[in-house]
Amino acid sequence: MKHIKTTYIKPILLLAASFAATAPAWSQEEGEKAGPQAARGNAVQFYGMIDQGLEAVHGRFAATNERDTNYRISNGIITPHFGFRGSEDLGGGMRASFNIEGSFTPDDGMLGIGGRIAGRQAHVDLSGSFGTVSLGRQYTMVRYGWEDANPFGTGNQGLKLLDPRISNPRADNSITYIGKWGRLSGGVNYSAGWDAVNGNPATTAAANCPGEVSDKRQCREWSAGLKYTGGSWGVAASYERLYGGTAATFGGLTSPDRTDTRAVVSAYLKFRESGKLGVGWIRRDNMGIATPKSDMAWIQAIVPIGQYSLDGLLAGLEYRDSANKAVLVNLRGRYHVSKRTTLYVTAAFMNNSGALNLAASGSSPILRPLPGGKQASVIAGIQHRF
Repeated sequence: MKHIKTTYIKPILLLAASFAATAPAWSQEEGEKAGPQAARGNAVQFYGMIDQGLEAVHGRFAATNERDTNYRISNGIITPHFGFRGSEDLGGGMRASFNIEGSFTPDDGMLGIGGRIAGRQAHVDLSGSFGTVSLGRQYTMVRYGWEDANPFGTGNQGLKLLDPRISNPRADNSITYIGKWGRLSGGVNYSAGWDAVNGNPATTAAANCPGEVSDKRQCREWSAGLKYTGGSWGVAASYERLYGGTAATFGGLTSPDRTDTRAVVSAYLKFRESGKLGVGWIRRDNMGIATPKSDMAWIQAIVPIGQYSLDGLLAGLEYRDSANKAVLVNLRGRYHVSKRTTLYVTAAFMNNSGALNLAASGSSPILRPLPGGKQASVIAGIQHRF
């Protein structure tokens, strides 16, 4: 991301200023779902969140083979982002809408997710009694499987450290249908080319798999999800398959014959006003690596105590027929100064086995430990929604 030009920032900020006066009341849901409530009438809304912290990362680093503590500015516990959302009532129960949303790294002002202006979402929708159909870059249905059972969200500590798809379950060139039938909801997604950006192969921001070629499988993606929401509890399941591209595609998916598949099952329970307990499991078969089959499971909770909340996460990742394993422990405390501003301290500990060298922090640049090594990360910061 250090090489991304910043010439896009000025027009984005000018456009943001023109819509700032239309911002509505704010919701305070956890994780990436926080932001403005759904657009009403024909209004266009500008919204976002900025999160910055001071971070200390401790361990024996692979780059130097020395045990040390690295101090830096972190992008915090939820990915900083901005967006525009709007809708129009077409009459007869029909509505057209759009969502344009990008991420950024406030420590250097760069755009995130491979340098895309709207890397998080860029889609247009048509809704009615039949459900919603969306076209563009958007979340795939695999996210249905874990979003409600992952109150920690997708920031620099949390489940994304064990599976990068947690923080970027999106597809370019895609069409999605979502329907709701009482407490049951579900949908399907199809992409003709799930990642058109040629990013940095050392990160997970872009995979260089644009698709939209004569080969009907190259860089295709499809997914499906189903969710039941029972008031204070819910269960969900989803499935996704990504098809590879060419020798230029990152992550080892160098042909359409190589696929990356995830099956997800999760459940959650709400308690008090905003407390939540979530559990989940992901079965993955990634043909782009030497040990394709893996299992990941987690349990996490957020416990509100007045203006404070105490949160905990325990997760594990294990590759079959391999010594490669990792265990993640994440603890954090938050003080909600207001509905829009939160102060926090969060700590993560990663314990690798075998050849794995997963880091305890996803803040860029990622400082990886030695294979089979341990690492700890502590972040103290401030988060503000606008």
